Amino acid sequence: MKSLSKVLFLFFISINLNAGGFEDLGNSARVFSMGGAYTAVADAPYTLFYNPAGIFNIDNLAVSTTYSNLYPGIQDDNLNYFSLSAAMPVGIIGSFGLGGTFLNTNFWKENTFIASYAREIYGSFIVGGSVKVLRWSAEPAPGESGLSYLGFTFDAGIHYTIKDIMQDSELRLGAAIHNITEPSIASNGSPDAKLPMVINAGAAYISKAYNYMIAVDVLKENDNLILRAGAEFVGIRQQLIGLSTGFLVRVGYNGIVNETDYKQSGLNGGFGLEVERLAIDYAYVFPLELKNVGGSHKISLSYNFNF
Repeated sequence: MKSLSKVLFLFFISINLNAGGFEDLGNSARVFSMGGAYTAVADAPYTLFYNPAGIFNIDNLAVSTTYSNLYPGIQDDNLNYFSLSAAMPVGIIGSFGLGGTFLNTNFWKENTFIASYAREIYGSFIVGGSVKVLRWSAEPAPGESGLSYLGFTFDAGIHYTIKDIMQDSELRLGAAIHNITEPSIASNGSPDAKLPMVINAGAAYISKAYNYMIAVDVLKENDNLILRAGAEFVGIRQQLIGLSTGFLVRVGYNGIVNETDYKQSGLNGGFGLEVERLAIDYAYVFPLELKNVGGSHKISLSYNFNF
């Protein structure tokens, strides 16, 4: 089983590197449970990973953290992913955000550190940008020295909200460009290991009258065209022992929709529990192409401060 798990691990890494490395493996359980469709939703601190313009939609200091248990079917390694994010408005200056991600295995460590800024330009039109520091390190083979990399790149995004498109509803639109400089993430700087630029656009329809949201994203990464779609429904929202409490259910799908040698898709689902300013989110991600590795579990904690 040990040799099989190593093969599966290397297969997982090869897919990740084909997509450019530094992929989102669990920056938000809420986002993953909706298939990753979040470019236009953009209403929580983890939006800095998806659309930096969205941090302007946050009214107070907000923080979030997510833990992901990746592919539990791989028995002799503990693949896990951890992320942190925070965003805060600073009056007329704009909004600022900070975040970090940490991928850990027995063979590979990967980190991203991100600083974001967003500002409203006119009406509900918002622009934002991020600086990202990228780092990875690999365990050395017997008799060899370890490998590592340190570099940086940039993201940029826009966001616009059309309010009262129907009674008690709104339409949000968003677009973002990730990894603008397309840096090589190889330790020797090889151009064959360039981190691809990712262009994504999305729309989200939010009905406040009927307590649901539908979101769709389309991404272009290398030759891959990726569709992400999801929905969020408020099941219960009421006062419980004097606390405003809500229970939400979410479903989603994501996958490469054009012909490619690296077909990937997944079915996602999850739920959220909101108690006053605290939110607890859970997501389960089932990969349709990777067999015998198990689905991934993700859990997030978010808190909005009242200042």
